[in-house]
Amino acid sequence: MARNTRTRIIETALRLFNERHFGNVTTAELAAAVGVTEGNLWYHFRNKRALLDAISVLYVEQADRRLLMAPGAGDILDGYARLLAALTTEIQTFRFIFRDRADYGEHSEVLRQHAGRIYRASWAQLGRFFVALKAAGHLDIDEAAIAPLVTNAIIVIRFSFELFREMNLDDAAAARLQAWGVLQHLNGLGPALTPAARAQLIERLNLHDTIRAADELLSLAP
Repeated sequence: MARNTRTRIIETALRLFNERHFGNVTTAELAAAVGVTEGNLWYHFRNKRALLDAISVLYVEQADRRLLMAPGAGDILDGYARLLAALTTEIQTFRFIFRDRADYGEHSEVLRQHAGRIYRASWAQLGRFFVALKAAGHLDIDEAAIAPLVTNAIIVIRFSFELFREMNLDDAAAARLQAWGVLQHLNGLGPALTPAARAQLIERLNLHDTIRAADELLSLAP
């Protein structure tokens, strides 16, 4: 029972932090949402920072599972689409960690220990996929261009939520654009990505809804 209560607290905290931002959720509100007393909440987590650490462990575990993905002998476009989908889900699931650092200040100890490793491994992972895309004829670039394109992909996909926050988009609007960073990554590859490969990735990632949402919500028209 204790473990079940702890799990419910973590799951509810993750949902509320994502929906309302870390700094806006009080422990009283969290306890009420879980259906426990504040004393019971404190029994499992002494403060919100301890909750941040527990959620960070889940993030690290999910990121490490994603980092196991590698180009294989199968369809590289399918493999790359699955990687981009996993990366988008990872950022969306734990979006408050990326979005709300101004609210919670310094990284949790868990993130302090693992964030750098995850970023470095993600750079290397994307690089391997780019090499495979090039070898399969889907990406027409020099080897020297791979590293800058990987850096651009990480920045665009990772920091899209900061853009949404600065634009004051609500969570419902941001949710419609959760794959916007991936779409911009594909756009950023420009003519280096063959039209056929781009079309297949958009189809496999089901980015048509994202394109429509971007046209509606991010239009530069007056």
